[in-house]
Amino acid sequence: MSVNPDLTSIEAIGLAVRSEEDAAKFYGHIAAMIENDAVRQKYRHLAFEEVKHRKLLVERYKEMTAGMERPPKIPGNPETAEGGAIPEDIADSMEDLLKLAIKREQEAAAFYRQASQNARDLSGKRLFDQLVEVELGHEVVLNKELEAFRKDRDGYMGIKSQEMQHVGP
Repeated sequence: MSVNPDLTSIEAIGLAVRSEEDAAKFYGHIAAMIENDAVRQKYRHLAFEEVKHRKLLVERYKEMTAGMERPPKIPGNPETAEGGAIPEDIADSMEDLLKLAIKREQEAAAFYRQASQNARDLSGKRLFDQLVEVELGHEVVLNKELEAFRKDRDGYMGIKSQEMQHVGP
């Protein structure tokens, strides 16, 4: 994904705010699918981190706009750095959701990297650089989660297997 070079830092922050909102919903959706409490907590933590990032971005937005609470929707592409709503055709597939989450984290990192390069102010550049590192960290975590899921799908999801019963003498 590339960032429109005409996009101002304020507009990039506006996209980033919506992106972090989308990501928080995405991880909340995944958490709701999982019965394994330890695994579910990982996704709740990711959702919480995205909420924290949103707050950070909103504060920066307020500083840059003399107090405007919410960035207006910027028309055009990208709509958000992380791709918007959860596609209905994969909403129930943990493996597909994890693959998409990894892809979205990569796209978000690329978006923030480009926004950093386009930033004309040092504080905006620092903010976007910080977000690049965070998104790359999420990608690493999600790759490990995908690997764990593939090794033991039922255990990962918290699905209890039926006990084998001894039949016979």
